[in-house]
This record gives sequence, C-alpha cells and structure tokens, in this order.
Amino acid sequence: MIVKIIKKALLTNTIDGYLFDEHNIYTASDGMEAFGVMGEGHNIKLIVSDINMPYLNGDEFIEILQDTGKLEELEVVFVTASSTKLTLSRSIKENTLGVIYKPFRFDGFIEKLKHLQANQSIKDREIERIKERQIEKKKFIEKICLIYLDDLDLEWITDTLDSLINETFSNAEISEDDYPEMIYSIISTYLFEEEITHKTDAKKISCIIKNNGKQVELSENRFALIDDFKSQIKMINSKELEPKAILEAIMTPSLDKISMATSQVRKFHKIKTKLYAPHFKYIIEELTKLDCDFPDIQLRKLVLEQKEIADFSQFIYDFLDKNEISKSIKAVSSSEALGIELARRLNKMLKLISALSRHYCGNIEFYIWKRARESSEIYEYLKRNMPKSMPSSSRFLLHKNKITSKELQFYLPYEKQKVLVLSNSLQTLGVFKGEVNESLDKWNFFCFTKISLLDAWVHSNIPDKIIIDYKFRSSVFDDGIEFLKLALKQYPIMKDAVTMDQLYFIANKNDYEKLRKYKSTHNFSIIEEPLTLNGIYETLVYD
Repeated sequence: MIVKIIKKALLTNTIDGYLFDEHNIYTASDGMEAFGVMGEGHNIKLIVSDINMPYLNGDEFIEILQDTGKLEELEVVFVTASSTKLTLSRSIKENTLGVIYKPFRFDGFIEKLKHLQANQSIKDREIERIKERQIEKKKFIEKICLIYLDDLDLEWITDTLDSLINETFSNAEISEDDYPEMIYSIISTYLFEEEITHKTDAKKISCIIKNNGKQVELSENRFALIDDFKSQIKMINSKELEPKAILEAIMTPSLDKISMATSQVRKFHKIKTKLYAPHFKYIIEELTKLDCDFPDIQLRKLVLEQKEIADFSQFIYDFLDKNEISKSIKAVSSSEALGIELARRLNKMLKLISALSRHYCGNIEFYIWKRARESSEIYEYLKRNMPKSMPSSSRFLLHKNKITSKELQFYLPYEKQKVLVLSNSLQTLGVFKGEVNESLDKWNFFCFTKISLLDAWVHSNIPDKIIIDYKFRSSVFDDGIEFLKLALKQYPIMKDAVTMDQLYFIANKNDYEKLRKYKSTHNFSIIEEPLTLNGIYETLVYD
C-alpha cells in the first residue's frame, strides 16, 4: 500500500529536480535487494526507504552507501511509522534529506518531500559556510599538533596526522572551546597508531593554543590622558574663555579620570614606581614560562594602565619643566596670574598622578603573586627553588640574580605587613607572636583576646591580613564567623583585607564542615589545628 502511494506521488512529476515514469521507478523488499537493483546499472538519483528493514537497518544502509561512494550522487529519504520511538543517528541526520512519518496520502508525501528538499537546500548552504570556516580551523589545529609533535623530536610525521584531522571535522560547527579536547584526541590517536610511547600533556596543548591563538586586543591608551589633555588645550586656544573656564577645561577631565582610577586601587599599598615597574615585564615573562595561563586579561590591563599613568606623569613633569604653559596656551601670554595658578594646579595634580602610579604598582605586585600562588606549577617552583622565602618581586629578582642582596634592602620596607590575629587562647596568640613572627620578620602580628582592646587599634591601623580563631567568642558573638559579620559593620576598614582574600580562620577538622557553608560569602583559607610553624607558614605564604 505504501509503495503504491509513493509511486503515485512520484509519477505526478511535481517534485523539483526529478522526472519519473513507470519504467524508472524500482522497488525492493529489503536493503540487500536494493543494492542488487542498484548494481544493475540504473541511473538512480532518489531512494525512498523504510528505516527498519530486514537484513540492513537505516544506519547500515547509509554506511554502505557512503563506503561505496554512491551517497554523493543520491538523495535519500526514510519513511517510518509515527508511533516508532525514534532517535535519529548522526549519520542519518547528516546524510539524508530526512524522515517522512507514516501514514500519509500521496499529496501529503509530495508536500513533505518538497519541505525536506527546501530544508536541505538551506542546510547545504550552511554546510558550505561551515566548511569555509573550517579551512582556517583545520590549518590552526594542524599547526598546534605539529608544534606539539615537533617537541618530541620525531624523525618524521606521517600522513596519518592529516587523516585524523580530516576525520575529526564533520559538517557541524566547531567552537574554539572544542580545540583542546579535539587536539588532545588527535595527538593521542596519532601517537597510538604510530606506536610512539608518550603521555599526551593536556596542559601543554592548552599553552600552545594560547600562545598561538588570537589574544584579546587591549588599548595601550586606555585612559587617553595625554591625548585628552592636548585636546583640551587645542579647544581653549580656539575660543575666548575666562581664566576660570580655562582652568576647569584643562584640569577637570584629567582629575576626574585620576580620581576614578584611584578609587579602584586605593586599597593597595603604595610602592615605589622606579623600584618595581621596570621589572614587572621580566617577572611576568619568567612566570609565564612556568605556567602559560599565568598572565590573564586583568594583569595585562593593570600593566598597561600603570604604564599610561607613568607616561602621563612624565608628560606633565616635562610640560612644567619646559615652560610649555606659556608656549602652548595663548591666554597665558596676557595673564601672568593664570599661568601661575595653572602651574600650581598642575604641580598638585602631578603629586596625585605619582601617588596613583605607586598604588598601581602595589596592585600589580599583589596581583602577580596572588596569581602565582594559584598556579600549581609556579607554586612548586617557588617551594623548590625559594624555600622559606616570601613570594614577592624583590625575592624573585634576587633569586634570578637581577638584584643584589644590597639592593634588596631598598625593597624590604614595602614588604612589611600588618597581620591582625584574634583568639581567646593566649597559647594560640603566643605561637604567632613568637616563632611565626620570627620566621616572617617583615610582618607585624597584632594579637588580641578582647574586642575592647581591638577597637582602639583598628581606628589607627589597616590590617593586611586577618586571622580569626573559629572558637573566638564573647558575650556578643558565639564564634569567629559571627565576630566577622559584626566587625565588617563596625570596622569598614577591615573590608579591604577580606575582599582581597586575605582572610584566614584557625580551625580543627571538626570545624571544617561548619566553616564550609560560609565559603559562598567569604573566600578564606584555613590554618589547621594543632598549630605548627610549617602549617601556618604554608597557609599564609602560599594559600
């Protein structure tokens, strides 16, 4: 019955691309018989077949058509009962026009087949676009594979690699997020098939991809400080303005940007720009050799912004030193008072820029070593090569022989930290004031057992790190977590240390579960009891 309906539909000759008569429509009762008919030399262009056939099912039928090269010259449509619980395989989806569900009348079959043809036309155009995009993607993946394999010092690389790459690509869109897994699979398979003993390194693949892929472009002129300053001078020279308006036009845009930038980095210690900034590039390059994931976008932004601020500082210094005020601003030639006032304000702004640059250096210093502690590769390197040495730019430069022990002394004042420790236990506080303080001699540990004593200290000090005994309690709070909640409301100055992940709790294993539920609101590390010098040092320095 179904065969008669399909024949009737085809003989209407209303299906695009085909012209049928009784003599060029062939029937077969199963897949094997169908291949027999096809082997008789008929110029077959369309196959309409049931998915569930004797001897060969739909997937097997498509697979043989592919292997024999016949599929390239054919359109295939499957029919099946609508009640059949059917999950179409990838092979059927990608290599057929689609599926028409029974039951249908002959006019319904024609309508559905035309709809499948229209969809296939759209799909073909999309596949062509995907294939065009895949040309560059294939080249990139081949490049990464070759870089990886070249490092293995193989005598040669066979054509197997090209075959594996081609087999990996289908008609589906491939995202760059898929690259690491795809390349890992290609390289692993290649090494297996070529009988090369080597464990594929996923991290190395990620590093090669990162080093050879497109990076997010960041502007080197993010604040446009110099350009805007010059533009404002050009603007005021083109207009007749009152002295007050001139001062505002020149100063306000720059001061607004300086104020905005300062608000972002004020919480970081000011460190000397001339000591640190010249070495940041070298330090980042060396740490990147240990872990290619080390330099993230945030670090790149900070370095670019600090350089721009330092360049603006030098620009304003030269502007004043070379008396550009009178040379560049027409109105100054007729108003000596305007020139004097502008110089005064620019000198004041220069101090703000210098302070901002030092805050930025403090931010970069903090961020570099925060990132370093998060990297297992860098962590292991520091522990192995710089044992009992504080991870910092100065110590790293000393380790790399970039500065001498004498020069290190200039950096030491900037390594001082104030560490606030809170516990009801005098024995616990004694550990920090004693052997821990001796081991970390540039840190000052301020230990308190009572809130009344802490109150006066907090009003004149800013803690860099906060260590709270989980069992810390009073008549007002029951544990260290409750104290922290109250303290952040009462002493806002403590928020910086908390937001910068410089919060620690002293706790035993029984308290871990109680603390874990607060991880979503505060990021903290745990100093495990019983307290040991090594355990405290490892947590404070590397966590």
